[in-house]
Formats: sequence, structure tokens, C-alpha cells
Amino acid sequence: MTMDQAGPTESAAPGTAVFDYVPAATDYDKALWRFTLSTRHGLIGSLAIPLAFGAAAFVAGVLRWHLDEAGAILAGPLCLVAVFLVRQRNRRSRTRDQYEAHAALGNCRTTLTADGLTTTGSSGEGSGTTGWNVYPWWFETPELFVLTGSAEYFHVLPKRGAHSPEDLVRARALFAEHLRRV
Repeated sequence: MTMDQAGPTESAAPGTAVFDYVPAATDYDKALWRFTLSTRHGLIGSLAIPLAFGAAAFVAGVLRWHLDEAGAILAGPLCLVAVFLVRQRNRRSRTRDQYEAHAALGNCRTTLTADGLTTTGSSGEGSGTTGWNVYPWWFETPELFVLTGSAEYFHVLPKRGAHSPEDLVRARALFAEHLRRV
């Protein structure tokens, strides 16, 4: 990241990283897809349940003898695809709800410290400190830091909000100290 990409220059306390940003829906979509398709936890969570339902539907279809051979062969994959799509749609809906709650704060300031992260909205509403134990995992994309515990909830921290490149370095150090990278 160049200084042109960083936010306003403001010195942060040692061991503290500050991000000022406006939440964007595309950030949450990118976080969900990156988690789902590129992490072990996301892949297992995305595929294990659909595979189980697909296998159960396939076996049930075959055992019921209501389907001919071609129908029995198609039942499993179709159920698998349907369950995967429904599950991903539900995840996206939950992620969109998180975005809307975060976006309602307006311009956000998130401060990372050894105690956790504090996010405050533009008028001071919605301020709260979240301990590191709430988000056991983190990952990074070229544009985002994402803290998560599952595909059910995320805290998306856009890198564009960093006050300086040093904030990005301090954020990575805090994440590495308190969370597990996935």
C-alpha cells in the first residue's frame, strides 16, 4: 500500500492500529466468498452439510424405489447442488445483515489494541469493545482484514481505512498475537 492509498496521517500509540472507513457491501461479499472457497474451515462447513444431505437424499430416493435408475442417479447431485445453493444464500443473507448493521454506523473508526477492537460510528453511536476471544480466526485479502469464527459472522476491516502503512503492520502483529490465521 502506498501513502496515497492510506487514510489521513495520524500517529497511533505503539501497539495500536487505527482504521477509518465507510463499510461497503462488496467487502462483506468478498469476505464470505474468500472464507467459503479458500479456507479449510469454510470448505468443510460449506461441503460437509450439503454432502450429508445430498447423500441422504440419494439413498432415500434409491431405497424408496420411486425413482427409476436415471432418476436415482440424478437425485443425489441435484439435492447436493440445491442444498449448497440454499446454504450459501442463507450465509449471504446473514452477511448482508451484518453489513447493514455496520453501515448504519456511518463513517466507522476501528481501533485495535491488545485488549481487542473498538468500533465507533460517526456520531459516537454503536461504540463497543470486542475482545479477541470473540473472533478466533483471521484472514487477509489484498483489500481486507477479516476476523471470523465461522461463515456466520465476520468483522470486515478494509485496509483502505488505515491511517498509515504502519497501521497495517501493527494490525497484522495484533492478529498474529491474539488470533489464528486461516
